[in-house]
Amino acid sequence: MMNTNSPDNLLIEALHRMVIFLESQSIDYMVIGGIANSIYGRPRQTFDIDIKIAIEETQLADFIDVVSTIGTAVPDDPMAFIKETAVLPVDINHVRIDLILAKLPFEKEAIRHSVKKEIYGVLACVTRVEDLIIQKALSTREKDWMDIGEIIPVQAKNIDWDYLLSHIDQLSAFLADPSISERIRRLKNAE
Repeated sequence: MMNTNSPDNLLIEALHRMVIFLESQSIDYMVIGGIANSIYGRPRQTFDIDIKIAIEETQLADFIDVVSTIGTAVPDDPMAFIKETAVLPVDINHVRIDLILAKLPFEKEAIRHSVKKEIYGVLACVTRVEDLIIQKALSTREKDWMDIGEIIPVQAKNIDWDYLLSHIDQLSAFLADPSISERIRRLKNAE
């Protein structure tokens, strides 16, 4: 018999509640982070949920109020925290969900191109594999590059390489960091 209070079940329930909430509020979103990484790379345990949302700054105060109907904002001053980090951490039954504001045109485009996938029985909008790689490539954390190194071999045949490399090249140029593009190309060529 399955323990209904297990961390996995709490995570699934929190994901389900947040997806229903975001869709009922007509807020465009996509699941990213460890859950998306498990879908496209190697499955691994995750204890939180990362969701990128497209919401206008003028809607934030109302959004913070309404999200309190399904969870608790973690920071004492959610608006100040959002302005500083572009993230609203929410707790739903002891599961942390980071609602990350999409600010860059690329992020909003990625949300528009997200795909519906079943995650632990929950139908949700999930980032495409290419957009997951791009987001991870922008990180300075080596863990994200390790994730990319696991995703590419698993998904190489499913990746739209023209889309991925075009966006990576643009972002590398924008950030004046050619190593981002070079690393992705090395991983692609290792396939």
